[in-house]
Amino acid sequence: MTNETFLYRLAGGLLITGPALTFAGMLTSPSQDGPGTADYIASLARDETMTQVSAMLLHYSNMLTGLGLLVVPLLVRGAKGRLLTLIGTLAAVLTMLNISGAIKDDWWRMVIGNTVPMDVAVRISDAVDNSALLSPWRDVAMLGFLGLLLLYIGLARAGVLGWWATGVYVVALVGMFTVPVSLTLVYGVVFTSLFAPLTVVGARVLGRSTLPEPVLV
Repeated sequence: MTNETFLYRLAGGLLITGPALTFAGMLTSPSQDGPGTADYIASLARDETMTQVSAMLLHYSNMLTGLGLLVVPLLVRGAKGRLLTLIGTLAAVLTMLNISGAIKDDWWRMVIGNTVPMDVAVRISDAVDNSALLSPWRDVAMLGFLGLLLLYIGLARAGVLGWWATGVYVVALVGMFTVPVSLTLVYGVVFTSLFAPLTVVGARVLGRSTLPEPVLV
């Protein structure tokens, strides 16, 4: 097995495993009664085991997906769609590797939800969220949303992925802002749909690893 074959197989496996872990993380995410800070903290504090399992799954789903995406631009052979794919990949990778560390928020919010009165827990949470340099760090997530869209468009233009992926992504993105978080299972499916096309991309990457190796003459 050549190094290139190993790279394709590893990346393809990560792109399939990452979204699967995202789905598992959303399925195990504690149910939330509403969109407020108190509702969020209460949901994390309600079941500490489930909160930690969900956080771990989401942490590694972001890491594995981000690493797997690094190979995706190699799927584009011509000039068509290459730039969009490259820009989208870089933005998505930056966001996923960046946001994987944000999962630690679940642990400290879970702890304050169980150790101090709820009004105090909300004030602590809001104070952290309003920190001057935290907001720009979290706003990087918006680059990821745009990056995935550009990635799907670029791969569609290159003929690597169908335009259906872009449609699925747009519908899922709209659903994120319209489906109530209290519908935990439905919201989880909607959120995971953002990354679902990456499993097909992963299959395309794996397909590249089975191509016959060039014969040197």
